[in-house]
Amino acid sequence: MEPLPDISPVLARAAIVIDDFGQDVEMAKRFLKIPLQITFSVLPFLSHSTEIAGIAHAGRRQVILHLPMEPQGYPSINPGPGALLISMPNERIRKAVRTALNTSPHYAGMNNHMGSRFTEHASFMREVLSELRQRRLYYLDSCTSPQSTGYSLARELHVLTARRDIFLDHNPSEASVRMQVNQFIQKARANGSAIAIGHPHEATLRVLELEAPRFRQEGIAIVPAGDLMAGRSGETKGR
Repeated sequence: MEPLPDISPVLARAAIVIDDFGQDVEMAKRFLKIPLQITFSVLPFLSHSTEIAGIAHAGRRQVILHLPMEPQGYPSINPGPGALLISMPNERIRKAVRTALNTSPHYAGMNNHMGSRFTEHASFMREVLSELRQRRLYYLDSCTSPQSTGYSLARELHVLTARRDIFLDHNPSEASVRMQVNQFIQKARANGSAIAIGHPHEATLRVLELEAPRFRQEGIAIVPAGDLMAGRSGETKGR
């Protein structure tokens, strides 16, 4: 199903990013059927990561890398294969970023998976963002830590960037997701833009299927995350 065309007038532009794709191809295909320009964020090195990135790209959705980074509580909390750790030397961090980005030719940008510890360290994030700058890719700060250095450092390095405004499904129940969608709409209308992050849960899928027409009714254009960042920064994305 093709995304619904934007309505006029558009009162706000917003992005919905769904993280953690990489294992369940059928779930990815179900999200692809939602008539919204959802941005697909794909974990590297999982059984179907490259396939799902290709499917999403073929479906004319923007695809980004969901790069695992060290969380608070590591190693008890495992961020998954290919994770960036604060114990790594700088060159190993750069190599790990390159290796993960090379798993698909379709990545337009990157956001962090976990990373509540890693993103607090500017010296390590500088290595990540320098690699993105070389490839002209954007960085979405998932804001898993209030002390994250990612957004401010990306701006300093002239990497297109933005921060997540709303998590849709910390509580993966339909009632909670619907409440978060309401907050997302309110924030987008109040500020002119907003970015929400969700996950491939049944409740998230169901609510977005049901609420898709509402975004049009509210005058909110759902756009690829990279397009929204270009609009926020006043720059033109180079990829």
